[in-house]
Amino acid sequence: MDKLRQHLPLLFVAVLLFASLIPAILVAHAGAYGLVTSRFIEMSSSANAATDVTYSVGFTTATTHNVGGIVINFCSNSPIIGDSCTAPASFDSNFANLALANQAGITGFGVDTTNSTANTVILTKGSATSINSSTAVTFDLGSTGASDGITNPATTNTTFYARILTYDTAANAQAYVATNSGGGTGVVDAGGVALSTAAQITITSKVQERLTFCVYTGVNCAAGGSAVTLGDANGVLDPAGPYVDKNTQYDVATNASQGVIIRIKGDTLKSGSFDVSAAGASAVASAPGTEQFGFCNYQTTGSGLTPTAPYNDTNCNTTTQSAGTGTPGGTGTANFAFDTNNTTGTTSTYGQDFAHKTAGATSSGVLAFLGNISNTTEAGIYTTTLTFIATGTY
Repeated sequence: MDKLRQHLPLLFVAVLLFASLIPAILVAHAGAYGLVTSRFIEMSSSANAATDVTYSVGFTTATTHNVGGIVINFCSNSPIIGDSCTAPASFDSNFANLALANQAGITGFGVDTTNSTANTVILTKGSATSINSSTAVTFDLGSTGASDGITNPATTNTTFYARILTYDTAANAQAYVATNSGGGTGVVDAGGVALSTAAQITITSKVQERLTFCVYTGVNCAAGGSAVTLGDANGVLDPAGPYVDKNTQYDVATNASQGVIIRIKGDTLKSGSFDVSAAGASAVASAPGTEQFGFCNYQTTGSGLTPTAPYNDTNCNTTTQSAGTGTPGGTGTANFAFDTNNTTGTTSTYGQDFAHKTAGATSSGVLAFLGNISNTTEAGIYTTTLTFIATGTY
């Protein structure tokens, strides 16, 4: 009993000494590798189960050392090196076809298709080379549109992890086992990152087919107006000269990808069985003393409005308003037409097109109507009703 009491102090000291060594052992073990900083993995898509996703890996080295291998191990449960690793559900590194692209800070590495697995990518090079500490390393696992990327975990809005380890030799990287304490032999630097899949938000908006078309004789579309008096102040035509009316205007806008065709449908001026002869299918100059009813048109504001033959005389904008006055004229240097053939002209089923408009904002145009009579034109009140039709092709 006395001998035991004599050895108790020594035993107590030994226990204290061993206990004091445990933290040192643990610290030495934890500090067996450097911690990579500025580490990240950027995904080209976070959608669950997305395929052919490119993972851009980046980190800054902590140690100056030869590096011959790199391991990226994906786990659903923990980023801690040495912990057990459960592969994320349906995650697939696609290692057999995985591209390694855009290497920076490292060179000459390739995917080890023999030792990599569905959740572990092992990169190796034939001969290890020295990489300095504080070196920014980046590379892409996968490339664009070549079916050589990674398949994301199947569950949406779920966190998963990656462990990044660099090794002194390719062989040590190839020997990586996830549950190895500290990642096994030859680890140079290491660190973990967290990633997550995310729900994709689908936004739906509707764009309607749009066509606005307005024909008016007032100051603008809102003011309206639908009457034209083609003649002098009393609406009387004179064989001595023409009368021109430019009060008829039209506005058009559309989002139709193939644009809008604008047609005119109707007949020439008539009074019972009498009529004023139409100007014809080809644009002609005003001929005082000869029966003529016709028009030309031109764009005044906006863009994309194109008058079509035979109503597209380029001098139509030289016309001036003479209708409603006591002085005939106003034709300028313009030519006029009015094609009344029943197949494709103004009296056909769908009328005759006189302008086209491309998709875009509102454009405006003017129709300049011409009235001429001869000395033998029968007396009467002559009228015509013209219908304007805009058709968009989408």
